[in-house]
Amino acid sequence: MPSKKLKELAAYKAKIAALEKEIAAEQTKKLANLHKEVDLESTEALIAALKSLKKAPRKVSKGRAKRTRITDAIKAEVGKAVKAGTKGAEIARQFGISIPSIQNIKNELGLVKKRGQKKAAKKAAKKKTAKKKAKK
Repeated sequence: MPSKKLKELAAYKAKIAALEKEIAAEQTKKLANLHKEVDLESTEALIAALKSLKKAPRKVSKGRAKRTRITDAIKAEVGKAVKAGTKGAEIARQFGISIPSIQNIKNELGLVKKRGQKKAAKKAAKKKTAKKKAKK
């Protein structure tokens, strides 16, 4: 049993090797005639044409992007933009800082209501109106 499988494996390996040789020969032939497909006189002319093409310069990343220093002036401008109703994402793009930084600045300037303040304000308003109605 094992010898049968080993023979079968050897046959497959031989078939793979033959296919690899065939593919390599086809690729070599195709590459040798490539210059004719693009209407050039010789392989050297094709190489010269390819070399003459300019490559786009590669962007080399130098690690993290430089952080924007958040000065008091920027904080004031962010505050004005928030008061004017500009959205946080727009402000972040405008000043080159992150959205969480915008949120931190808003908190620092007292422009963000804490959770539950709206509900508490509504309840207080309801109580006031209820008291006024009760007095009448």
